[in-house]
Amino acid sequence: MDANIDLTGSFQLLNTSFVGLKKRDQNAFTSRSQMFYYTGNESSCINLFASLRLDASSPSGIKDILWSYPYPPAVVTTMYPNLGKFASANEATSHTVDELNYSFVLTDSSGMREYGHCSGSVNGEVLVVLSSYPWCNFFYRLMYLFRSNGDEGRNIVKLLMNAKTPPSGASFVIPSLDITFRRPYDRLCSFIDSSPIRMLTVFPNTDDLFSVLAALLLEKHIIVVGPNFSLVSNVIMSLQALISPFDWMHILIPIVPSSLIDVLAAPPPYLVGILTSQLPLLKAVPIESCIVVHIGNDAVCTNVQYVNEEADVLPHSGLFSAVRIGLNILKLRHPMDQTVSDLCSLFMTYYASLIGEVVLQGSVAYVKKSESQSRTTLRFFERLLTTQSFSILREEVSKSLQSAEYEWLDNEFIVAAIRSHPEIFPSQYNYLIEEEKKGGGYVATHGDCFGSKETFNSVTAAIHGFGGHKLGVGRLFARCLCRRWFDNEFDEVDQATFYPGKDEWISNSHRKRAESPTVLNE
Repeated sequence: MDANIDLTGSFQLLNTSFVGLKKRDQNAFTSRSQMFYYTGNESSCINLFASLRLDASSPSGIKDILWSYPYPPAVVTTMYPNLGKFASANEATSHTVDELNYSFVLTDSSGMREYGHCSGSVNGEVLVVLSSYPWCNFFYRLMYLFRSNGDEGRNIVKLLMNAKTPPSGASFVIPSLDITFRRPYDRLCSFIDSSPIRMLTVFPNTDDLFSVLAALLLEKHIIVVGPNFSLVSNVIMSLQALISPFDWMHILIPIVPSSLIDVLAAPPPYLVGILTSQLPLLKAVPIESCIVVHIGNDAVCTNVQYVNEEADVLPHSGLFSAVRIGLNILKLRHPMDQTVSDLCSLFMTYYASLIGEVVLQGSVAYVKKSESQSRTTLRFFERLLTTQSFSILREEVSKSLQSAEYEWLDNEFIVAAIRSHPEIFPSQYNYLIEEEKKGGGYVATHGDCFGSKETFNSVTAAIHGFGGHKLGVGRLFARCLCRRWFDNEFDEVDQATFYPGKDEWISNSHRKRAESPTVLNE
């Protein structure tokens, strides 16, 4: 096998996925520091909405642009020359639903990312929303509204695109529209709207899930293999939710086009997805080491393959045991009663307790930690502290804590870390507690955007001040009971809203519970 593959063309394609003709707001998501943009901004949450007719034989991959906003078709093809190659779903031959929802990522030469959210249909047409935000389900619902409302669908898109982006969890202000759009509560996790709750069924063996998450944290080469676009891209996006507050800073391709398959020979870390039908192509790619996650036709992980790699594990402790028990409690719930906020809170508070001290104090805390940790745990920490994602996280947390405006209160991970380690920053901890005693909290701070606490469904923020409370086994079990007794009050709109393809992993016996009038809330 020839190991000297020229990757120049592939990397050029990856790094020029969009040209970036328009000036981007500094508060929008980029490939760095995503964890601090929850307060809203003046810009639209959508960069482009387009209806495309794809053609695999065309050099651009696009036969025709049926409608686009805010740019005309000619400008779209100039700004996004490779849009058709990433939006194509022609290889998803094993999918059986009329509409196929999936995501991809475009990157410009400076490393800035745009997330592409697609809804493709069997007639070759695909709707694409390009956004700086990874709100997968939010945009899938928007595309469903566009398709199902004819000309009015275009008006809905235009009104949303001309609205300001509200704080995390708040509603968009669109007086002339009867539909309520609510921003996902991504303050808890940037990728919370990617359906990470489904990872409970994709990974029935929690050891496999923990091993994959450890590999992500240590920035290894990870390939997810599955039968269709929706499944693979959802797993890629959702896994990132379970390592929050860490950001995956390296190559990210939810679905690798066959023309870019040689990127898998690249030395930099990557998190990519390929279809089962593309597996034969890997024989010609000299991959030195990687971790391959195999997903079967039933959307369940059948095997995690380690190629010249060893299986890593998250540090074992009482905290780790609590996460394992918490996941088992969530699995025992009815699928419609499993809440993504509980899952993300479980992992976020685990990371805050586990590495919060090191994030807040750096090497000083690591030296202190090394005195009481096992060799396996120390080895994990040694490698974690050398990763780019840890360096960025530490830098951003440090800058936020030094801010005179107390902007760290808007970040739930930092709040959780300070709650777990009050002795490190006693002044910040005391300020946090005093503000909550006076009735302060995330919703209160942004009260003009929420209207009232009753309109905000996130229990964590509305009831518990600035959030960041440890979601222990007892609290999780109590919330399970509360949902059973007060179902309407604790219900998450994400679980109740129906759109084609949304519940394709839910068994037929559960589908009726997922159906309700289409409302674009989170």
